Amino acid sequence: MKNILIISTFLAISITSTAQKYITTIGARVGTRFGISVQQKIFEKSTVEGIFQTNIGGKDDILLTGLWEQHQKLIGKRLNFYYGGGLHKGWIVNNNLESTLENPSGISLIAGVELTLDRLNISLDYKPLLNVFGGDRFFESHSALSLRYVLIKSKKKKKDWKFWKKKKK
Repeated sequence: MKNILIISTFLAISITSTAQKYITTIGARVGTRFGISVQQKIFEKSTVEGIFQTNIGGKDDILLTGLWEQHQKLIGKRLNFYYGGGLHKGWIVNNNLESTLENPSGISLIAGVELTLDRLNISLDYKPLLNVFGGDRFFESHSALSLRYVLIKSKKKKKDWKFWKKKKK
């Protein structure tokens, strides 16, 4: 019973508090594909992320993904997990004339963990894709390690620990 109370308290605190220590980040995304990631905080626990990727080996294509992500703090504001979804659009660059393959587009999902240390944001994620139109497969999956620079940090909130004292006007 004691463990349930501790876990419930921990979850309640983590859900009600802010998750990110940044407002804007930009950097490299390296994994099954190489790309650039830009992330912008829009609400207290929400970000939008734009990912521009190209294939490292194999077929020549470009993929642009827009994602809405919800962040939940794990331990402090610096370490959190996130999940979300959005849309993607791809372009096949060197499509040989014999192929009838169309440019892929569809739905993207994402889940991962991230750590922010001063101006460095590190994240590890898994991003499945459902190609609704085009592409050579209906389902694809990508995973990556992102190293991003924090362009704009979150402002620190002043905490009033002396709540029992009246504030002067």
